[in-house]
Amino acid sequence: MIWIYRIALYALLFGVSAIAYGGNAGSPFIEKAVNGLTLVGILALVGFYFKYPVLYKIAAWMLFLGVILLLLESKYEYNQYVYSYFVIKRFAFCGLALLAYYVVERAEPLKFSYVVYIIFGLYLINQILLGQLFSYALTAETRTTAAPDALYLVIPFVYYLVNYLKEHAISDLLKSLFTFAFIVFLLHRSVMTAAVVAAAVVIGLTAIGKLASANLPLGRTLIMLVVLVIIAMPLAGSLPGKKMEAFAESIGGIFDPKEDETGSWRIEQSEFYLSQIPARPLFGWRYAGYDRGEIMGNDEFPDKGTFIHSQYVDMLYNYGAVGLGINLLLIIGTLITIYRRNHKFTTEHAVLFSFIICGIVYGVSYQLPLYYWTVVGIGMFYGLKRPVVDLTEDDDSDLETIAYSESQPVALVKNQEIV
Repeated sequence: MIWIYRIALYALLFGVSAIAYGGNAGSPFIEKAVNGLTLVGILALVGFYFKYPVLYKIAAWMLFLGVILLLLESKYEYNQYVYSYFVIKRFAFCGLALLAYYVVERAEPLKFSYVVYIIFGLYLINQILLGQLFSYALTAETRTTAAPDALYLVIPFVYYLVNYLKEHAISDLLKSLFTFAFIVFLLHRSVMTAAVVAAAVVIGLTAIGKLASANLPLGRTLIMLVVLVIIAMPLAGSLPGKKMEAFAESIGGIFDPKEDETGSWRIEQSEFYLSQIPARPLFGWRYAGYDRGEIMGNDEFPDKGTFIHSQYVDMLYNYGAVGLGINLLLIIGTLITIYRRNHKFTTEHAVLFSFIICGIVYGVSYQLPLYYWTVVGIGMFYGLKRPVVDLTEDDDSDLETIAYSESQPVALVKNQEIV
């Protein structure tokens, strides 16, 4: 039975993204997977209600009530209960965090090394075996990976960084730096910023002693970085000058988005939709916004619906302060749970905590991908999970070395029985 839950967990992590479908964001299988899993998530709000922690019970009640009200509004305004599943599912996307919590509780342990291998394996298939990377010319117009797929790489980036800080293995540092270099190479500036924020969070946790058995070997790290820069300089110099200039100019858009074509468009879009929010601040435009169509023009939604880049602007415009509040309740509540209930962070805690925070930054520029909510749900589970220490009959280890806090009792296991 556990394998069913594990398959379901990996489906929640990867089955709702283009990366699992050859990088084809237009694949019909993605829409079916998104629609299906979101429906399961809505049903799980009620079906698994009593399995959730208190915070998630509150969120489940709010989300289910919101879905019911959307159905009733649809019946009243359009004489059909589901006038637009598009409107309903986007409101309920964050409910996948609750579904993921239920699933991971039954599928654990989740091996983060496996998640990392799957991410790199999918990139290998999409970019190399399918040849997508060979059409990339180091410009934003020729990018072969969508931003949500690029965001996956933050997970292995911080995973190897945490391992380096704990084990001080040069191989982990090289893997982390390679992953970050690949993120930069893919040229999604929002993902670059998110990765930097995630790294800053991990280093900050190390500095305050929150990350168990971790410290930054500053001298070794600096020497390795200098060596890598010296090696990389001739390689960078061998690339065509115009391509490197265009590449550098694209990255420079991070610091001055108003002068950048894509960045300025997003700012203009956000300002426009923000101007519409005061008319319906509490519950947003919902179906009325859907009927207005893409009022700023977008080929993907020419008639109905709208694609707003920013997660926060999108939620405020479509579902008001209530919709955004539910999103933030799940995100911030999960972060607080992880931080306060764990005196010392494990590798899992650090990866989940930093990734959830970097998603907050990413959400300024893009809508949060569905798998982000899966990570939030996994984060809540690991935040509440009691650490288990296996004491064999011959193990006389000092229990004071175990990470412990009053709010997080430790389960001691001896001969398969909890002490």
